[in-house]
Amino acid sequence: MDPNLPTAMNFHASPDRIRQDLFDRLHWNVFGPLGDISVRDGTTLTPFTDHAIGSESIADPPVARIAVQINACQEKYSMDETEEEKYRYQSPAPLVIEKFDGAPILLSDFVAQVHLFLNANKEEIYKCEDEIYTQPTELEDGWKFVGVDPDEFDSFEDEDESAEPSHFWRSGNIPADSRFFFDQAQFNAVDTDEFEAYITFFVEGNMGTSFEQFWERRAGV
Repeated sequence: MDPNLPTAMNFHASPDRIRQDLFDRLHWNVFGPLGDISVRDGTTLTPFTDHAIGSESIADPPVARIAVQINACQEKYSMDETEEEKYRYQSPAPLVIEKFDGAPILLSDFVAQVHLFLNANKEEIYKCEDEIYTQPTELEDGWKFVGVDPDEFDSFEDEDESAEPSHFWRSGNIPADSRFFFDQAQFNAVDTDEFEAYITFFVEGNMGTSFEQFWERRAGV
């Protein structure tokens, strides 16, 4: 890891400075063509190329420098039980986006550079996401669990471990034709000038959720 980059901290405890209202509108298949990215305008999709949203600052107040991390890879690095650094899983080096003239980083800057960054690390992303991908499977009695609202998923983690499980998850083995969509860019504000953004994805079929369900929730339908 680059010692010159800001020290990471839990982004869930950080102030939300990023313009989530902009990012939530992106229909972004991260391993598809850059030109296929679109923006939700009401109930329609408009090409991101030349869309006015691209000229918006990604943060309020704006930022001129940000280090972009792949969240799944960073989590694998953090959870690796190997204590010796040389044997520990090494996540991809972060992408640093910087406006040397001090101008704000725009959404168009972010999308163009991050899209290339993610595609350059496709194999690592797939490997890390595959380890946490969960899908429903049939139980011995033939009953099949077919999905859960992710907003309610945390409740399963609080269940008494001694109790009879109400469902069963099978991890790994993302189907070959599953698409990866941009989900969130979570800010990790270290101070007023240095920032990190952790990119998370929705992998089609994860937790039994279709892309249509994911997109409806994202659009607030």
